[in-house]
Amino acid sequence: MKIVIAIDSFKGSCSAQQACQAIASGLTRYRHDITTYQLPIADGGEGLLQILNESPSLKGLIKHSLTVSGPYGQQVDAEYLMLDGGTAIIEMAQACGLELTPKEKRHSAKASSYGLGQLVKQALDQGCQHIIIGLGGSATNDGGIGFAQALGVQFFDRQHNLIPAPACGEDLIRVNAVDISQLHPAISNTLFEASCDVNNPLLGDNGATRIYGPQKGATAAQLDQLEAGMVNYHQVLSQILNHSVNQIPGSGAAGGMGAALLWFTQAQLRPGIELVLELLDAEKLIKDADLIITGEGKLDKQSSFGKAPVGVATLAATYNKPVIALAGSLGEGANLLYQNNIDAMWSICPRPISLEQAMQDAEVLLADTAEALIRTLNVGMRLIPHKCR
Repeated sequence: MKIVIAIDSFKGSCSAQQACQAIASGLTRYRHDITTYQLPIADGGEGLLQILNESPSLKGLIKHSLTVSGPYGQQVDAEYLMLDGGTAIIEMAQACGLELTPKEKRHSAKASSYGLGQLVKQALDQGCQHIIIGLGGSATNDGGIGFAQALGVQFFDRQHNLIPAPACGEDLIRVNAVDISQLHPAISNTLFEASCDVNNPLLGDNGATRIYGPQKGATAAQLDQLEAGMVNYHQVLSQILNHSVNQIPGSGAAGGMGAALLWFTQAQLRPGIELVLELLDAEKLIKDADLIITGEGKLDKQSSFGKAPVGVATLAATYNKPVIALAGSLGEGANLLYQNNIDAMWSICPRPISLEQAMQDAEVLLADTAEALIRTLNVGMRLIPHKCR
């Protein structure tokens, strides 16, 4: 039996690599004849570089680093990867991630995406003609204004004064004009793709500010101010660039970074897990497998909206492969995942247990659950041997 283990991280507990190893150990301690293929995955946001850098399927990866301006202007050492053929893979969280700043010091109105633009500029200067950007985990709510400045775009206020870089979310209300004549010339000959695991628009109750601003440190009053700024920013750029992006799914991703990529790079916004599976050449493994095991820390109704396990299950369904998902907990609406090509789900918690204990013992619980799973499958094979072997 060939089993592909395609697991996302159990955040706060174990990495995707550790989760895969734990499941493989549980399977093989009961059945030594099983062949397991470990495929650590991510949804295309934070942790993307680690997943790709440790993948045996990606050859010729070169790691680069650059000191950039962090979300609040602090110096940050950010990394990105380059593939043979001139492809750069950049993770937004490396340059302006939420976790780069302690929670008590976060203030989304002051955060800028300038550092991401610096990373992209270096990749362009190195001759890259295909740039993949992993969105997610950002501290910013600046509509990508800082990113655009780092690539040569100039913004002006109503008095025709240049808005200095790095601009941030609180500067959006001042934007009255934009000059793209100095935008990096290589952008026009470069394919940009962005991994995006949310479909939020830029504006409104489901937009970048209202949905994600609170977790980035914005108070209720600040949310109103940031939203007003984002509305002004969108109106000005839509008119000058003749391109309204608000209703494009994903334009509100990463504090409006999706919108900036659409405006200034004509990027393709793609589901993050779709891009990751493509980069990992997961299709080759999945189509030859007998069973796929996927999962992440929690499965609930939100998991159907672009999360990694459903992406894996969707790919597996094209080859009619059965999929079992493991999770630390099965939340409200998890049963909806049965409509998304997941055939069975198991919680790894065998009894009432505190969250702290479950997180501490995640690898042991994953291994034990994997053993229980394969024992159950073995019972089925004994019951109907001519159909299962």
